[in-house]
Amino acid sequence: MVLGKYCFEEEAFSVDVFEVATFLEDCRVHSPMETIYQDLRHFQMALENQLVAIINEDYAEFLQLSSKLKGVDEAVASVHAPILAVLKRVSEVQEALSALQNKIQTQLQIANELQQQEKDLQSSIKISEKLLLLEDLLEIGSPIEGDDEESSLDKDGPTDFDEDSDDDFENFEQVKKRLHATSAAEGCARLERAAQIFVQLDLEFLDGMHVATIQKEEKRLAIVEKTLLRRLETEFVAEILPDTYYNRDHAISELTLSYLLRAYVLLDKSHIPEEMIGRLLVQPFAEEHLMRGKLDGRARGSCEGLPQIYESILYFITSKFAGTLALSVCQGESNCSVDILGNAIWKPLQEILSTKYGIIFQAADPERFHQSYTISMRFLADIEERFCKSEIMKSRFRSHESVVEFKEKWNIDVYFQLRASQLASSVEKSFGLKREDLASLDSLYGSVSIVADTSTLGFENSKCLWKALQECWSECIFLAPLLPNFCKLSIQLFAYYIGIWKEPLQNAVRVLNSGTKVDFCSVPLCCLSTEGDLLLAGSDFRVLYKKISQDLLAIVRNHVGDFTDDSQAFVNELFQEPLASLAELETSCWSAAVTMVAADCKKVLPAIRTVKGQYQMTNKPPPTTPSTYVPSIIRPMQEFLEKWGVHFDASKRQNFLQAIVEDVCTIYSTLSSELLRSAAELEESLKSRKLQRHSGSHSALANDAVSDTEKMRMQLLLDLEEIQRELTVLGLDVNRCNKLQEGLAKLSESTR
Repeated sequence: MVLGKYCFEEEAFSVDVFEVATFLEDCRVHSPMETIYQDLRHFQMALENQLVAIINEDYAEFLQLSSKLKGVDEAVASVHAPILAVLKRVSEVQEALSALQNKIQTQLQIANELQQQEKDLQSSIKISEKLLLLEDLLEIGSPIEGDDEESSLDKDGPTDFDEDSDDDFENFEQVKKRLHATSAAEGCARLERAAQIFVQLDLEFLDGMHVATIQKEEKRLAIVEKTLLRRLETEFVAEILPDTYYNRDHAISELTLSYLLRAYVLLDKSHIPEEMIGRLLVQPFAEEHLMRGKLDGRARGSCEGLPQIYESILYFITSKFAGTLALSVCQGESNCSVDILGNAIWKPLQEILSTKYGIIFQAADPERFHQSYTISMRFLADIEERFCKSEIMKSRFRSHESVVEFKEKWNIDVYFQLRASQLASSVEKSFGLKREDLASLDSLYGSVSIVADTSTLGFENSKCLWKALQECWSECIFLAPLLPNFCKLSIQLFAYYIGIWKEPLQNAVRVLNSGTKVDFCSVPLCCLSTEGDLLLAGSDFRVLYKKISQDLLAIVRNHVGDFTDDSQAFVNELFQEPLASLAELETSCWSAAVTMVAADCKKVLPAIRTVKGQYQMTNKPPPTTPSTYVPSIIRPMQEFLEKWGVHFDASKRQNFLQAIVEDVCTIYSTLSSELLRSAAELEESLKSRKLQRHSGSHSALANDAVSDTEKMRMQLLLDLEEIQRELTVLGLDVNRCNKLQEGLAKLSESTR
């Protein structure tokens, strides 16, 4: 097919839905109407020519098909009538089926209505039966049997009570009590059953309120509910508050109360017995026993009567409600139990305690406050332990609004501020106090009779710090809710103590170690007035370190054990930094001790020069014993360790003595070398003179005697070996002292 070029696309006529208006609008955008018309005419002619060509091409087939279709019209016409008849019959059947379907639907609707009416009737009958049963259980509308009984008594005539003996009267009272208890329990059991039926009936009423007959019974149901509540209240009051004249020894029956309480729970009226117990039993008890005079005791405002008040409350709860509180209906979940302990007992008691005993919550007197608080929390714990038999009830009692309110009324923040102020003030003031035993430490080593131990503190500020830290965690000051506060306070007191000591002490140690005498008058710490105070400070730091790390941390771990999974790691991390700072201060003090002890030891070293006078040109025999000055060199170390050695373990003792010995042996070696050199020079000078005098003589000046210099070397070696022996006795590993071993080796080589 060959088509000319048109102003439109040829495929535009091949779409499923051809719209003329849209086609013309698209074409008019590019061409005028005349051109469009001409192109359409040409396109039509082309299509007609194409159609003719197709017919001419398949004309033979067209004729053959026409011959085959001859007579088809007659056949179709002959079949048309029967088909129309069949269609008519089908239509009639469909109409009949539709009518039958409508009829069936109508019948089904009627059947459903009848079924619903039957169901409603059964529900009405069931509700009526339950109403009758409830009325029977509650004796609603029944004749008063009391009149019949009275009339029967009148017919029988009066009874002669004078003829009864005392024993018969007692037996009668016992039988009467048993019958009363039995009848009361049975009556309460009937009331519980009535409550169960009423709850079921109430639900059935809600489902059947569309039924007119059921709606008519609504008033009857209201009467039943009112009667049931009145009977429950009557029985409950009769059980918890009997006639005091006829039932002086009456005890509350847990069995009877269990029926009544379960009935109230079923009716979702648990607040009624809670309110009655609080109003009829707890309030009168509180008004009678919770008096301000009983709280004050012998002195107004002392609160010394608080333990007795709590004891009376515990006795009251135990005697009146112990059995009742143990019932499952009181121990269960809050939505299916009666909270007698929280709502009926503790809530009114808490309100009276808060209004009448407001003084116990005031923190003006910290000691009284702590005593009252601990007694009160122990009282709550006793209540929980005695009467909360299940974990559910324990949790419910702890979270009860009145218990939470009671705990929140305590001014523990004010109490902590007062305690913190007291402890901080005591530590702060202690730095202005001087030691009482100043004379004992005027010298470096103090009195021989005064020996440091591992538990005694010397400075008042150290004693006050340790006392304050102990008091922070003592039973008479610490309160569990203030655990974070006391942790922080302990660290603050510790840090304050270290901060006051640190700079003055380290400055003094720095000056002392530099070889300059310390001007203690200019030290801004009045308790640091002598060199001996540096040693006492080191002793205090060591004692404090041991007391805190061993004793205090164990106490703190016990307190924080309930609040953290790993109490040991928590406490160690808490005190790690201040303990490290304290150990650093102690190390500074012992470094000053090294300087001071070494200085005292070195004061004796000039006595080495006496060795020269003993052997130079004296013809004395070679020495066999150490010099007398040797003990004086060792004595400062001995005296120091006798007084302060308890603070040094083996490692610290080794380091301490080694530092001193290295310094002393350095000076010893220097002095020994100078002495031997000068002696050797003098000896050489004398020998040269002798040689000059005997220069003309052929006689040999042979002399195998030990020279004076060798004698001096031997003496110095004996002295140094004695020093080594004495140091070994003090616990020093002399093989690790390089200067000592070098000096021994040098003197030993010289003697060979």
